[in-house]
Amino acid sequence: MKRAIHPIKADMMRLHRIFPAKFGLALMLAFGLLFGIFLKNGTTLLVFGYGVCGEDIGFLWNAIDPSAPDESLARSAFAGTSLFVPLIVCLVILQEHGYKEGHRISSARGLNRFYGALAHAFSSALIIGAAYSALCLLLFAIAIIRGGQNYAHSMLAAFLPAMMINAVLVISVALETVTIYRITSSAVLSGAVVIIGFVMSLTLYGTYLQTPIPSLRWIFFLPGPYLGVGCALGYSDMGQLTLLGYGVAASCLSVLVYAHVSFHAGGVPNGSSD
Repeated sequence: MKRAIHPIKADMMRLHRIFPAKFGLALMLAFGLLFGIFLKNGTTLLVFGYGVCGEDIGFLWNAIDPSAPDESLARSAFAGTSLFVPLIVCLVILQEHGYKEGHRISSARGLNRFYGALAHAFSSALIIGAAYSALCLLLFAIAIIRGGQNYAHSMLAAFLPAMMINAVLVISVALETVTIYRITSSAVLSGAVVIIGFVMSLTLYGTYLQTPIPSLRWIFFLPGPYLGVGCALGYSDMGQLTLLGYGVAASCLSVLVYAHVSFHAGGVPNGSSD
């Protein structure tokens, strides 16, 4: 096991020094900072459900529910997630483009194709997860300041579990993107499939909440409903374990498919830019 883990870890450390990884982290933080500074308090970006905070699937910025101020601030931290999904998709595809040179170095050093593919997938997952978590922490701090709330440990107790679950879900979106990109070798197609699928499944979930239609159950194969519930802290619809289970299952399946396709194709994507 150690003989397998060591080359993967070494390749991941080297891949993290590649420009797109640092650029992606800086871009997401800058985007989040601008989002937090310029968005007005009380703004509702998207909401549908029952009209009850905590049961709606909504992205609310500093809309404080007096009965649950801690949860309200946590929701504010995730308010931009739906808007950040296209950025995350673009960044993870940029990561894959940056790995072409990294793959040549890994191959020259004798790294097994399968292990190299795992290193690429895990590297993308970690940088996106770290960037998203840093982004949410930044927005959480801004929300506390702009919301006029005094910091309390109960705020972190409401925020941190949700952040970890949402980070896993965002990682699953990133890994689904690179897997589709690995299969199609098309940045435009893979990005469009993930973004359109996310928006469509999230929107249709609002319809499903009002009138459960059996023909709409396919949306639960896509990340939109889960990330929507996670960002709204709508755990009355889906429990935290359900959200975490989908994120882990989708991530593991994506990594296995990515590694399998990479092993048989002989490397990383061919870098088609459409």
